[in-house]
Amino acid sequence: MPPRSIQEGIDTLLDEFKVAENSIHAKNKKFTKELKQLRKTNPDALRPLIDAYAHTGGDVDSLAKLYKWAAEQITPLGLLKSPDPKNMNLFAKGAWGVRYNNMLSGISAFRAGVGNGTQLLLRPITAVLGHAVRGDMDNVMKTIYYNGAVWETNRRALTDAFEMMKKVNQDPTAMLNAYRKDYVFKTDKAWDIMEGVAKLYEKDGNWGRAYQLKTAAALTQMSKMKGLRYGMTAMIFPDVFTNTHNAHYYSRVKAYEDVFSEFGYADWQKIFEAENRHYKNFFDESGLVKDQVLRSFTGEIQLNLDDGVASYLTEATTAYPILKELLAFPRTASNYVKAGLSWTPISLIPGINKYAKTIYAKSADDIAAALMEHGIDASKEPFADAIFKQIQAEYVGRQAFSSMLTATLWGYAMGGNIRGNGHYNASKRNKERDEMGYIPKTIKVGNNWVSFKGLIGLEHMLTLMGDMAYYASDLDEHMLENFMSKAMWTISATFLNESPLTMIQPLLEMLNGNERAINQVISGQVSWIPGSGGLYVLAKAIDAAQKDLAGELQSFVANKLPGFRNMLPDQIDIWTGNALNDIDNPVLKALNALSPVKVNGTNEPWRVFLRDIRYDGLSMLKMDSTGSYEWKPEDREQINKYIGEQKLSKQVERLMKNSRYKKEIESLRAFRRSSIRRADDRIKLKTELLPVHQELNMIIREAQKLAEARYLSENPNIEQSIINAQLAREEMKVGNVDEAANIQQKDLKTRELINYGN
Repeated sequence: MPPRSIQEGIDTLLDEFKVAENSIHAKNKKFTKELKQLRKTNPDALRPLIDAYAHTGGDVDSLAKLYKWAAEQITPLGLLKSPDPKNMNLFAKGAWGVRYNNMLSGISAFRAGVGNGTQLLLRPITAVLGHAVRGDMDNVMKTIYYNGAVWETNRRALTDAFEMMKKVNQDPTAMLNAYRKDYVFKTDKAWDIMEGVAKLYEKDGNWGRAYQLKTAAALTQMSKMKGLRYGMTAMIFPDVFTNTHNAHYYSRVKAYEDVFSEFGYADWQKIFEAENRHYKNFFDESGLVKDQVLRSFTGEIQLNLDDGVASYLTEATTAYPILKELLAFPRTASNYVKAGLSWTPISLIPGINKYAKTIYAKSADDIAAALMEHGIDASKEPFADAIFKQIQAEYVGRQAFSSMLTATLWGYAMGGNIRGNGHYNASKRNKERDEMGYIPKTIKVGNNWVSFKGLIGLEHMLTLMGDMAYYASDLDEHMLENFMSKAMWTISATFLNESPLTMIQPLLEMLNGNERAINQVISGQVSWIPGSGGLYVLAKAIDAAQKDLAGELQSFVANKLPGFRNMLPDQIDIWTGNALNDIDNPVLKALNALSPVKVNGTNEPWRVFLRDIRYDGLSMLKMDSTGSYEWKPEDREQINKYIGEQKLSKQVERLMKNSRYKKEIESLRAFRRSSIRRADDRIKLKTELLPVHQELNMIIREAQKLAEARYLSENPNIEQSIINAQLAREEMKVGNVDEAANIQQKDLKTRELINYGN
């Protein structure tokens, strides 16, 4: 029976090959006939059709199919959906090439440099910790050697980075492999084919298609212009610097093992010779990485590795380029989340990810499987064991480092010196940011608050500590009250804010008709403006103040452009009268705009007091003191300035010293610490009912009335609008809808005339 079954299988395969052969023959015969016909009727179509036939694997085998294929390549609808789900069309590639240049024209390269540099600095620390935890002092000494020669390594890394950046600047096409994968589109022969199709369009008088082709070509040429792709070119520098650092590291790992295994001791002369030999094998003639080990570990630092999630999202954004509006860098986002989790106890759950598999690997099979997770085939890598020991030590060291960091800085965090994501309630979170100068993900250094956002490892652990300390000292709720809401916000904001899941929130808000969210997303189209990223940095360098945006599209766009940003109303700190986040020193203002690590200085004792008692009563200032008229941003800016001139911070300092208020606040704080209230408790102790809150409300209301009186005396037309709003409100109370509507209509026309006159 078996021989008969094998024979039947062979016969079946031969029959299938025969059918395929006949099909190919028939297809080629038909294509040859088409070419002969075109030679007589339309010889200009021969070359593009032959090239398209080869390019598409025989799918384009007629003039009609060539026109259809060409139209799909240059249609602007390719920005929404790719005709070929596996490859963006030429129009979309050119457009997104321009967009990426513009988006990266700000401080992206600086951010990448800080991120890469942090990981390079932490690696020897975590590796030494990992070996020390296991009591392996021999490998501790090896690790010190692997990370030695810092001056020479940095010199080579800087030189290599600068040289590669010059090469990419001269010829980006030839050096595509130097870019991060998120920024690179697959190159093909399509443009060569379209040159021939362009002649056919001109011959046919099809000026519509010809214009689409010229537009797509112009976008592609613009994306390759040196002056416009400086941001993308600059991204090469930190990545090549990382490549060289890691190449030196792993060449030393291999050299030490190479010499020690042969001679049984560390002959340093031979080790140095072996190190140079191994180092040269990491790169090709162009200076690009060719070694899989080096590619794997630099890719993790550069957030440039392929994985299941990244591949899936890349395929999705390729098939539907419109999704790039919400997730422009899917691979970077996916890698960022994974790298951040590697510093948390989550990676100690057996088998959950490659970090856990590496930490717990003991047997040869476990080690081989763990290395395969890193793209390294242990059977083909002669130094697999030494490499594994180093990466295992590094991952163990990350856990040890995180534990030490938590133990050391927990008291500092409880003192209010480390800030996490802020309150889980969006409204309270925004009020703390706008009214109290609370900047998330910052740590107090001296008298300033320094951002740690983007520093993988440090960001995630410090943020978690900041959130825990925040809720532990919360005067509004016990730490465990609304625990699920707090936990979900902390996890999502700490680990998922840079992930693909962030695209869901604006999408849902848009679908629900949130006009502000729609305008924010649409305003992102400002990245079509050449150098838009750099323009936004320049705008903030000129005017760092936080703006009072009305939610309108034009305000979001203006906020990103120099000159126009200065025309927007500032958000004024009523306690001081100054604009929020403003910096008096123009040099420091420019440095803060250019630096990926922001420094802020809003930590006055009275401001800390307001945050501690969770005072958020400033929302009353959105309306006039009668509660019938909502101020426009430009009105609110001037009124808040007048309030600020009254120096209300002095009043807060007086309340801080009140012994009665101190006692009441401490009593409530003790209650929060000792009592976990159930959701069905009938008694709810609300912080805003405390006498200190009531007195603050009274102080602000009185200051508001004085500021309003001054402002309205300068703007009598606005005073009439408030009176009209009050009259309309009274008419509504008695059910006189028509008269209320009539009053509002007259007021609207009056304001339009006044605005037109201005």
